[in-house]
Amino acid sequence: MPADPTVKEIAGDAWHELSGYDGRIAGTFRALLRPGRLTLEYLQGRRARYVSPIRLYLIVSLIYFLVAAAAPETAGGLRVELVQPDGSPSMSAEDRAKALKDLETGPWLLRTFLRPIVEDPAAFRARIFTIVPRVFFGMLPLFAAIVALFYRRRRFPAALVFAVHVHTFAFVIFLASQLAKFSGSATFAGVVALAATVAFSIYMVKALKNVFGGTWPSTIAKSIGIGFLYLVVAGPAFFIVMIWASLL
Repeated sequence: MPADPTVKEIAGDAWHELSGYDGRIAGTFRALLRPGRLTLEYLQGRRARYVSPIRLYLIVSLIYFLVAAAAPETAGGLRVELVQPDGSPSMSAEDRAKALKDLETGPWLLRTFLRPIVEDPAAFRARIFTIVPRVFFGMLPLFAAIVALFYRRRRFPAALVFAVHVHTFAFVIFLASQLAKFSGSATFAGVVALAATVAFSIYMVKALKNVFGGTWPSTIAKSIGIGFLYLVVAGPAFFIVMIWASLL
């Protein structure tokens, strides 16, 4: 680039970097969108042409959590409504003071969970989005261990690479559901979230079969088993996140 570049030259340089001028970034995402393809390429030694699994995971997860943190809440069903749809507080100062006073006589665990939410729900949500990415990253080896449990003929590193790529795709597909929240329509956001869930479920089954082999019935059964065990592990992890955010 010249010593005194133009805006066009700077924009072109940025585009080449972001789009993968050498073809790695674009090629990586093309392979990622094909179930199991990127994992197979990595395990078969064709790695130079693709972004490394951890780097790809960190980039995609960062984008996902930045968007998720900025996305407005549109699905009210299971969340505690502490603000009105227009953003104004749903609790008056007097109500908040009374709620905090009532919590003083409650069990320690209840006080630990609810006090930060009542005092400053926005700050609590911000802490959640600070902690969750670390927990997800820490759970990658656990997910890989579960996969390895069902496919004992393959070495653990293969399951770990698979875990990183599957989680990366999950961030990509569920990014669409986070972006849908900006529409302001809970119905639209819900439909997109459901479509993303179905797409990910199909992707997971196909990726397992393409990487580890097996018949379709056995692959489907194993994917259900992997998903169930992962949910069992995710339950305590979610509890840890809540406690962690409450104690900060």
